[in-house]
Amino acid sequence: MLSADRSDRGPFWTRPIPVGQAELNPSVLDEIDANGGRTGFRGYVLQIFEALDAPPSGVLEIAFNRKQRRACGIYESEASGPAARKDHVVLMTDPVWFAASTPQEAANVLFQTLVDRAPDL
Repeated sequence: MLSADRSDRGPFWTRPIPVGQAELNPSVLDEIDANGGRTGFRGYVLQIFEALDAPPSGVLEIAFNRKQRRACGIYESEASGPAARKDHVVLMTDPVWFAASTPQEAANVLFQTLVDRAPDL
């Protein structure tokens, strides 16, 4: 997990955990299939935390190709509120393409890209 800067407030995330391609979200797989295929891509997931003592607030899913130095990823989170308690609701971003040279850099770039694209509240 990333180290805290004298604060217990995040976001923090775990190191990239390798997973099989079949474990990635279908939208990520469809995106890499539409852009050259799955050959050379490895799957990674990371849990996101808003505080060190809190449960995960979401997950980053990344398909990373070391040889091509590119990746595609999404952020997923379970919805909260009355509707989410009744039905299991998962929210996710559209797949994002970006350059990266390691799985950890891919996680950092994906997170920052999503933050930069978020609308001002």
